[in-house]
Amino acid sequence: MSRKPVKTHTFKMGTVEVWQGTREGWVDDLNRMDVLEMGIPDGNSFKTLAVTVHEAMHAELIPDRYLDGERDAAEHIARFLWRLGYRKQEDCDE
Repeated sequence: MSRKPVKTHTFKMGTVEVWQGTREGWVDDLNRMDVLEMGIPDGNSFKTLAVTVHEAMHAELIPDRYLDGERDAAEHIARFLWRLGYRKQEDCDE
């Protein structure tokens, strides 16, 4: 049985296979020569949104100083989106 990504998306770092259902978020670094991958957790919580934004920002090559630390820009953006009512839609393919 072969694994298949949920989706692919092209970020600044290249085309990334997005896997859902991981325990934590992660994205490959550019030193890999084969397929780039990203893992994001399942769910429809604020934490899931924040992790997804965080990993997408890594894939857009946003410097770590903006993402890892006390003032995580991804968490601030996710909080803004959450307050505006953004939630995951299970049947959305865009």
